[in-house]
Amino acid sequence: MPDIKDKVMQAMRDLPPFPTAVQKLLAVMRDENSSAVDVNKVISSDQALAGKILKLVNSSYYGMSGEVSTVTRAVVVLGFSGVRNVAMGFGMVSAMKKLGGTSMTSFWDHAIAAGAGAQAIAEQMGPQHDPEEAFIAGLMHDIGHVVLASAAPDEWRAAQDAASAGGDVILLEKDGLGMSHASVGQRLMEFWQLPEELQEASRWHHNVQKICGREQPLATLVALGDVLACIHGGNFERPLEEEHLARMLRLHCLEMEQVRAALGTMDKKIDEMKVFLKIADDDGGEVQTSDSTGDTGLNVVVLSTDEDRVAWVSTLLQHFGCRIYPLKAYFNRGVGHEEVALVVLDPSCLTKQQLQKMLPFLDSMSATSCVLRDSGESPLADELAVTYPVLPYVFSRADVLAVANSAARV
Repeated sequence: MPDIKDKVMQAMRDLPPFPTAVQKLLAVMRDENSSAVDVNKVISSDQALAGKILKLVNSSYYGMSGEVSTVTRAVVVLGFSGVRNVAMGFGMVSAMKKLGGTSMTSFWDHAIAAGAGAQAIAEQMGPQHDPEEAFIAGLMHDIGHVVLASAAPDEWRAAQDAASAGGDVILLEKDGLGMSHASVGQRLMEFWQLPEELQEASRWHHNVQKICGREQPLATLVALGDVLACIHGGNFERPLEEEHLARMLRLHCLEMEQVRAALGTMDKKIDEMKVFLKIADDDGGEVQTSDSTGDTGLNVVVLSTDEDRVAWVSTLLQHFGCRIYPLKAYFNRGVGHEEVALVVLDPSCLTKQQLQKMLPFLDSMSATSCVLRDSGESPLADELAVTYPVLPYVFSRADVLAVANSAARV
């Protein structure tokens, strides 16, 4: 363990600094006596930063279509908060490229989806939240992974594989590497002298007590952004468990209509963020990310009596372009029942006896039956999973297509 921790600490000491122009800009903006003139001077003094900001403001990301030709106008359009967040995003991409380490594709997939998700959720939660700050927090929250992967790639990969199999990623990283990606990310942001709110969001985004409370609102937004990122696709990290997700949604009074609206907004923002990353890349190349959009066009039955679970599953399915077919009509072989492609079984609200009566009917139909399953213990779900494909509680479009296309393993 000391050898691995020493490697991580050395990687921390060898971290590249934030770009000088961005550091100057953040210092000026921390000064309460600074004005827009001071901000303009700092940006204008660095041709590369000024060019990137102007290019971004005139891109599809902000939709100004070439209307902004001066730094002064760009500052007006973005506002102080927007300038700060955009500059930090540019600085983060520049510094991250120098770290090396593991393949960055899955990292960027998750980072931009989490940033887009956090921003979309912030917009749904009201004016007390800054969507631009939520975007930067989501984009940067997992940077500790890159440090750990660079310092000890084998140990880091072992921890991630174990976490994917159901382990606690924070505990696994602490056991295998001596520290977690969350604490490393916080230290890196502190080294870069980034705002304390961003440091705290990185530090606590996996801490259930913090994200399910009200003391770390930005960390809560990042955690929700993580959930939406998992729904969008990718398997960089496992999603939040159902119990804690439900607590967060209740705490912030988020309705399913808002979740679905945030999912739709997130998909659009991800495309915009690809523009952001392309401009942020000093080499002018675009960071490659996966595409997880497109409607499934499936007819689906949700077999559950739990209203909250039905609402959650139906919201995600409809976001993916599925049509929900009524449960009662399906069992009564109503009009169009033969077009149903997938039946989602929720074992949490069914007894074994009820299932024994239903399964012969379901098995006789052409639709594929799958088991809705959370990470909690469920002997009935375990038993069903031996025969039927599993759909996780937080699922993606790819998950739906995978179970719909798999035959029951009877």
